[in-house]
Amino acid sequence: MLDRVEDGNWNLRKTARLKSAANKPSKVSKLKDNSHTDHSENNATVPSNVDTKEISIEPSSLEQVDLLKTVSFKRENFVLTPHPLGKQYDTILCLSVSKWIHLNWGDDGLITLFAETWKLLRPGGIFVLEPQPWKSYVSNRAVSETTAANFRNIKFRPQDFQEILLDKIGFRTVEAITSDLTGSTTGFNRPILIFQK
Repeated sequence: MLDRVEDGNWNLRKTARLKSAANKPSKVSKLKDNSHTDHSENNATVPSNVDTKEISIEPSSLEQVDLLKTVSFKRENFVLTPHPLGKQYDTILCLSVSKWIHLNWGDDGLITLFAETWKLLRPGGIFVLEPQPWKSYVSNRAVSETTAANFRNIKFRPQDFQEILLDKIGFRTVEAITSDLTGSTTGFNRPILIFQK
């Protein structure tokens, strides 16, 4: 898990650096051809009677968003860690995680994950969930005594998650995104559900 958090931070820093380099004001030569009375610009060649003037083009404020200030990655035990009141997020990702929470903390841990996620989202916030199929639970049920015991007591299956999140937790809408993408890695061809608070 730590490697994925570090990978996420590294990719974020790289993206921010590339975006920053691309967003630096570019110096463009504006050509002003004094020989044209219609004030048209000559962009093909620069004859001797043409004045050039450097101007600075600033990127729009939307492009100047600092990703390092708006995106963060955090590694913690989400089920057991208290979350500060008032702290809210626009988006929370839960990719390839719900099965492990479910196997390690049972149905109560899963409901805690869903309820805490809902509380931590701003109104209109997005919860991105990639639930693993039941066969993956079966394959991993015996990794520890805890997971084996919890597996035997699980009542909520992955196919129930959508109903739980909409009817019990309070999310307003859901959109299923198909993951049949060209070049997707085997084993990660799962649907992703987008819930809106």
